[in-house]
Amino acid sequence: MILLLLRIFLTGAFFYFLRLAASEASTNLEQDVVNAGRFALAISLGFAAAVTWAPVFGQTIAGPVTGLMTDGSVSEDNSWFIRLAKRCEARGRRGLTAFLCFIEGVRRPNLPAAFVLGLHNARPGSWLEKVFAREVWQFNSVINALEAHKILALRHDERPQLHPVPEVNLALLANLREPHPEPEILPVPVAPPRPQLQRNHRIRLFAGADSCVEGDV
Repeated sequence: MILLLLRIFLTGAFFYFLRLAASEASTNLEQDVVNAGRFALAISLGFAAAVTWAPVFGQTIAGPVTGLMTDGSVSEDNSWFIRLAKRCEARGRRGLTAFLCFIEGVRRPNLPAAFVLGLHNARPGSWLEKVFAREVWQFNSVINALEAHKILALRHDERPQLHPVPEVNLALLANLREPHPEPEILPVPVAPPRPQLQRNHRIRLFAGADSCVEGDV
């Protein structure tokens, strides 16, 4: 919230001093030093405003490329509920693990760690598994999204809507595509016997060659 207010203030101040310096430069030609100071102040405010807006433009431009690597994977969430849920999972207490993940998901719905961990420990076919699968489908991880779609489709008869990330939809289409059948082996016909060589009598050879050829054949 504070960063948003700072962006608005710096951007507004930049345009204000820039417009003031531009208008005064054409009317008050004698105050060149004052107008130069206003331009310098406007440029300084512009640099400060650019620093505050840089993360927004960077996320907009690079988000589709780096989103699968940064937003899609399970973040290093070391909250108290996640650590306790992992201990319960290591001890085989899957029901308690799913319950703790549900509480953590309510507390922090913008992080995928609790939903992914809860999906792996919820009872198959239960309502809690469907809730976890719906939440996992909203994040950008391709592997987790495919797993959530499979669980919703097979166990709960539910088809989620298109994912906001095109890469996830492409991976889903490739995963749902039926494999090509095995090609049939074509039988190879048996080759006919080799024809016997015949003497071409129109070819004249040396004396005695006919007996040699007939003897070889």
